[in-house]
Amino acid sequence: MKDDRFHTSTLLAGTAMALALLATAAPVKAQEPGATLLQQINVEGDGNGDGVVDVPAAVSKADRVKIQEQFSGNATQVLRSMPGTFTREPADQPGIIVNIRGLQGMGRVNSMIDGVPQTFRNLSGHAGTFDNMLYVEQNMLVGVDVSRGAVSGAEGMGTLAGAANFRTLDVDDVLLPGKDVGVMSTVRIGTNGFDYSRLLAGAARTDMGEGEIGVVGAISDTKKSPYENGDGIIYPSAGDEHPKSGLFKVNIEPDSDRKLSLGGIWYGSEFLPGSSGYNWVVENQTYTAKYTYKPGNDLIDLSANAYLNITDLEFDGSSIDGAAFDGRKGTNTTTGFDITNRMHFDLGSATELKLSYGVAYSHDEYEGNAKRGANADGTLQKAGAFSEATLTRGIFDLTGGLRYDYWKVDGISGYDAPGSNGCDPDGDPCPGDAISRHGGDLNPKITLSARPFDWLQPYVTYAHTSRPPTAAEMFYPGGHSFDGSSDPVNNNPNLVPEQSRGWELGVNLKGDDLLAAGDTAWLKVGYFHNRISDYITYRTDATGTLCPNWEPGDGSVACWVNLDGTTVMKGLEIEGGYDAGRYYAGFSLTLADTDQPQGSSSGTTSDTGQLPDDFATVDVGMRFLEEALTVGGRMRYVGESKQAFLGKPDAYKVDAYTLFDVHASWQINENAKVFFNVENVFDKAYMKANSGLSDNLAGINNGRGRTFIFGATARF
Repeated sequence: MKDDRFHTSTLLAGTAMALALLATAAPVKAQEPGATLLQQINVEGDGNGDGVVDVPAAVSKADRVKIQEQFSGNATQVLRSMPGTFTREPADQPGIIVNIRGLQGMGRVNSMIDGVPQTFRNLSGHAGTFDNMLYVEQNMLVGVDVSRGAVSGAEGMGTLAGAANFRTLDVDDVLLPGKDVGVMSTVRIGTNGFDYSRLLAGAARTDMGEGEIGVVGAISDTKKSPYENGDGIIYPSAGDEHPKSGLFKVNIEPDSDRKLSLGGIWYGSEFLPGSSGYNWVVENQTYTAKYTYKPGNDLIDLSANAYLNITDLEFDGSSIDGAAFDGRKGTNTTTGFDITNRMHFDLGSATELKLSYGVAYSHDEYEGNAKRGANADGTLQKAGAFSEATLTRGIFDLTGGLRYDYWKVDGISGYDAPGSNGCDPDGDPCPGDAISRHGGDLNPKITLSARPFDWLQPYVTYAHTSRPPTAAEMFYPGGHSFDGSSDPVNNNPNLVPEQSRGWELGVNLKGDDLLAAGDTAWLKVGYFHNRISDYITYRTDATGTLCPNWEPGDGSVACWVNLDGTTVMKGLEIEGGYDAGRYYAGFSLTLADTDQPQGSSSGTTSDTGQLPDDFATVDVGMRFLEEALTVGGRMRYVGESKQAFLGKPDAYKVDAYTLFDVHASWQINENAKVFFNVENVFDKAYMKANSGLSDNLAGINNGRGRTFIFGATARF
């Protein structure tokens, strides 16, 4: 790796610190004499909906069993198995790009690791995209929570379509029940380009006064090689990938009222996107500090969070003669905090009030070197205050929320190349005029739900959301700009936030003892209808009617603009499950119309992510050996979609496809579990939906062919 700042010592730091604390953590809480530890069995399936069926909103979640054992750690497949949730998934890019209800990129979806927004992007050609990319090593994931539509609290600040939070390992994920010191190791091997994947984690906890302190450390890596598609052809644009990651967390609980959690997770990888010509060297660091105070009264339930995320990108073009972008560097730094308090009031006569309120702030800054190309330097600050109150009386819940989101964008009009306009010919490009824009939006939300029966909960929601323009859009310099210089004619400091006004109608259903004694079933059905104004996209201007800096003689230029009119996105989302112990089933279905306006260079500069109108996942399985052995099968259906090219929305037709997978796991005892996956059992050849232009231009199906993956987890 060129300039490998992500040394193995950094990866080992988390576990080394954990092991040191393990050795010194005394006295460790002892098991009581004569106590018997019961074997832990992780019951798989979708019988209870993990609590989402009790939430009058469009939410979904996946736990560790689903991610690591049923989907072999493939987070993009997990997201696509949720209704209304998709990904942009180029075969040559490991960054996770979340799409909710047809919207992605530039903060339209708040993608987070442990609650920390991931805002990195590289938009200047060579596999660049305006989408935010999230980098996390698959072994570290223990959960994914998705909220679609208007999101309450800090996670919804400045976000248009929803939020997705990727949760990573913590102490309880490593320790066996009743144990206070433990080690966990997971190893996978596979075929068809899945070389291996491995995780080593250690954890401990010990008494601290009235409370306890817990620590966990982990290291992991995954090695993948080029794979064959269903036609038996090695896909040429999916190169080698070997991400490495380290994690360290400390949980301090002085007593039952207070808890402080400190954490850090590090990621490093080098890969060659097929459409780039340059190796990407990516390093991601995410740090968290979380504090909760719950003294047990109805007036104080306080949480405060602070975070830092740093993502570095460097181009390594050592294999290219005269590589103009060799050595390109860019750093995206995000800092922020949020504070929330929750209160509860018993008003008598079967009436109660729940109130939450808080503030949040984030600062996102991109800084590139002289070879930054069209990656605009600049900052986006977001700040807000939010409140939400739920009044419950009898069978009805009325929830009203109000948030004020403030934003400020700072940047420069452009750069002068060395030797021009007084800029030192032997120096770096010189920055132009500083520009600053700011504004604020008041976004209300109201939900009415009812519980006429224990098994039935209908609800209706009306909400406003908004998404401010980013520095990348407002100060986009255009072109490749080899020397980092730019022309302010491509800037558009007049951009205003995108605004969404939306309705959601939904119903939650659940029941027990329906087909057999002890069985459970649940179902969530929701319809959304959103009207988006001032949608931001990329347009060419030859007359000065769009780009505000255009002057006669400039010819045809391009910039980011707010579109006139309204963009309508609507659809039906269904998710449910059934669990009878011996057998289970789960499914999700999306029927939607989420076509977006096409920019002048859609598919290249501004790939907007054209989703299929319909997609579905069905998973069924059975359990044996007193439910220690689970065997399941999955169907993944993705409907017909399109890939734009140079503004033509139907440039490429992506055919519908149906895939079948098999998964199995066996909890041998409390210490050992083995699992097995077969992806694309029938070795079908297909082109993945929303995989990007370069994959379609290659003319070779990019879907992975039949792949076997074997794995085992040991915990002691």
